[in-house]
Formats: sequence, structure tokens, C-alpha cells
Amino acid sequence: MYIGDRGQETMLTIQRHPVGPYQSNAWLAWDEARGEAFLVDAGGEADRLLGELETNGVSLVAILQTHAHADHIAALAEVVTATGAPVYLHPDAEPMLHSAEANLSTFAGTPVTAPVPYTPVEDGDRLTLLGREIRVYHTPGHAAGSVCFHLPEEGVVFTGDALFQGSIGRTDFPGGSLETLLDGIRRKLLVLPDETRVLAGHMGPTTIGRERRTNPFLGDGGPVRSLR
Repeated sequence: MYIGDRGQETMLTIQRHPVGPYQSNAWLAWDEARGEAFLVDAGGEADRLLGELETNGVSLVAILQTHAHADHIAALAEVVTATGAPVYLHPDAEPMLHSAEANLSTFAGTPVTAPVPYTPVEDGDRLTLLGREIRVYHTPGHAAGSVCFHLPEEGVVFTGDALFQGSIGRTDFPGGSLETLLDGIRRKLLVLPDETRVLAGHMGPTTIGRERRTNPFLGDGGPVRSLR
């Protein structure tokens, strides 16, 4: 669990829930004083995520999808049905909501779709949720329509499967591009302050400073293939 302190203002609690067979991170963030929460990537185990909302006495006001591969949307339809929360997604990711082949679940033998309505987000958009600004960065290369969600006041960025602790997203899937992914990471993520917490779609938290200094996929002449 990570708690961001905003001085005299209310605090944001962010909780990591690795869900599903691929242990994709579903990040639940809430402001207890406001009684509101948002979810980043409804990747699976809907009952567990809905139970956390009930346990903490908060209402889900938004679902932020970093992308729409199956391991990040497997619980999306169920959570939307249960809460009515609006979904924020880049339009380039929409085909994956409707096609198990496009979201890769067909190849895993467990077809998944989530044909839910959504609010489109684009690079440079600024949302306001839980009284906080959220900036949207388009970072494709791992999947079409991949975005990161940055909360500058909290010093947190949700990177989906773009940037991990010591790694980057796979680019050998259909439509993937190592060059495109690295360009987005370098221009939009590595320019953030060193202390910015990176909350990714897999594995635990890291920081921008640590990844800039030590991530082997970001240095010249380093390896070019990730494990995820």
C-alpha cells in the first residue's frame, strides 16, 4: 500500500491488487474523506475489487484503463455493471474491448471481451478525479492505445505495461514497436521528477529516478526484449 500525503489536504490511499493468472496489478485509489475511489485497470477478480470498495466504504467514480489486453480488462464488464463507473480509455484500444483475438485472450485459451461504453482520452488530456489532477500520456508500443496516468500532486504515475521495475513492456505482440515504446518512455516518463513513484501493470513499485539510472532496457546497447 502506498499513501500520498498532501500536507493539510486529504490523503490518497493507493492499494495494489495483483489479480488473475498473470498477476496483473489492479490499483485501487481512494480518498476516505471524500468517500470516492478510482480503479486503474480492472484486470480480474471483480468480486475481490468490489469487496475492497465495500470494506473501505467508498464509491467507485472512474475506471482508468492503461490499455486493453485481456489481463487488464477481464473484470471490466462486471465492475462497470456493479458500479456504473465511467471508463476512461484511449480510442486506439477500443477494438480490444470487443475482440478476444485482438486482446490476445483467444491465444491463451480463455476468450475475454468487455464491450463497455467509455470516455475517450488522448495524449495531453487532464482529468480531475477525487479533487486531483490526472494527466494522460499516450505511450504505445506495447499495445495500441496504451496510456499512462500521472498524478503530479501525489508524485505518482500509473504506467500500465509501458515501464516496469527494471523492465519495459513486450513489443513482440501484434502492432508492437520497441522504437515507439522507448520513445514514449523517454519523452514522457523519464522527464518526470526522480522521486515520482512508478506504479506499473506488473511487479512492485519503483521510481522514475531508479529506472532512469538502472533499467537495462533504457540504456544504449542494452537488451531489446522484455519478459512481459
